Amino acid sequence: MNHWHTSEFGRRRFLEILAGGMTLTLPGWIVGKNGLWIPYEDLPLTPSQTEGPFYPEISIEQQLINDTNLAQKLDGHELAKGQRVDVRGVVKNRQGKPHPGAIVEIWQACASGRYLHSRDQNRKALLDNNFQFWGRAITGENGEYTFQTIIPGKYPGRMGRHIHFRIEGEGLKRLSTQCYFSEFGDDNAQDSLYRSLKGEERQLLTVELDKPTDDDKKTWAGNFDIVMANA
Repeated sequence: MNHWHTSEFGRRRFLEILAGGMTLTLPGWIVGKNGLWIPYEDLPLTPSQTEGPFYPEISIEQQLINDTNLAQKLDGHELAKGQRVDVRGVVKNRQGKPHPGAIVEIWQACASGRYLHSRDQNRKALLDNNFQFWGRAITGENGEYTFQTIIPGKYPGRMGRHIHFRIEGEGLKRLSTQCYFSEFGDDNAQDSLYRSLKGEERQLLTVELDKPTDDDKKTWAGNFDIVMANA
């Protein structure tokens, strides 16, 4: 049992190390504001998932339009088909510290289940030319990001309605993953990638939706926090 946080020897040794300019860390423990050692648990990492075959053929940062509103290409432009949804969250490390300046990229199918990609052979579904298909955000000073998009359609080979994410930032290990939606549990249950996740992993990648009850055409909203490993 570790007595560093209570023993007089531990207190003296801690002060000696601080005075010598050394940095002390103990796995599973941090020093509280009162100078005493207290236990802590790291946040679980957001599970990684494959980027899949449809990452944009031209990198997102080089696309003519690469903002955070996928549901409407330009102000005044016609809206994309499908149920609009705002997906927002915070990028943080395992200690819960928000990470400003992280790059968050997303790409997905339109409501019909098509990607804007030459490898998508689902020709029976029509492309929605009013949909942006990808977006790019830079997290704010509190690590926050927001995208306006639509619920993706399902397509042959993938029944779960999902959005692809790729996140990177200084001092962080780049992460590729996907988020799913609790509203479509039956579809998720038929998706091979979703089924491959363990119980806790499914919870971490499943977005609970807040849906207005007075008008089903209004925008839904969901929170998807992303916990990343240090590089």
